[in-house]
Amino acid sequence: MTDSKKFYDEFIDYQIKSGINDRIYSLFQRVKNSGLNNDDHILEIGCGIGCLSYLLSKKIKRGLLESVDISPISIEYAKNHIQAKGVHFASGDIMEFNPIHAPFEKVLMFDVLEHIPHEFHQELFCKIYSWMQEGSCLLINIPNPQYIEYDQKHHPEALQETDIPVYLNQLIPDLIKASLTITKIETYSIWVKDDYIFLRINKLSEFNENVLQKEFGILRRLTNKLKRILRKIRYRYP
Repeated sequence: MTDSKKFYDEFIDYQIKSGINDRIYSLFQRVKNSGLNNDDHILEIGCGIGCLSYLLSKKIKRGLLESVDISPISIEYAKNHIQAKGVHFASGDIMEFNPIHAPFEKVLMFDVLEHIPHEFHQELFCKIYSWMQEGSCLLINIPNPQYIEYDQKHHPEALQETDIPVYLNQLIPDLIKASLTITKIETYSIWVKDDYIFLRINKLSEFNENVLQKEFGILRRLTNKLKRILRKIRYRYP
């Protein structure tokens, strides 16, 4: 995978020109919607020149952000442009990388997984699991695999050096083997309809039977009972 370093070193001009584009800003919004706290410890895998890192640094004033990218030139650019307290940058292949500030409340891996061959995915998820704590989440963004296949056929010049379709039926077994599970899936559109998929992933935990009725107040229980009665009247069956 280290052969990709040269490609992403040369990819920096595109990133500078693109800046905080619609995709990056939408991902920032999704991180916030996932519960971004001022004191979160976050690991960002594949930070590039730090566009998302910059936005995150504005929100976690009392937290910590550790951002890593395979391109040393991209990391040098990020270091020169983001000098916020609690933000740390490092260059390295994620398959060989060990973060300094684990564990993390959030691990971000946005538009990275499709650039890593499938045979490394399970190993990567096992590493990420070891960097998480109870209640942590792994947030993944990937291009719709059908969109990658479309580009492979019609617009190969638009693809990066390695762009592999990542289907959920391939992804789920690797997550399970790493004791991780998908808790949210969102297909959304940026430039083309349904061009991206956003995933929230948590550690697998033992199932506990928490009866919802016991958690409801008396007003909620009475309201639910009334709804059931009205439903039986309206939809009498048989």
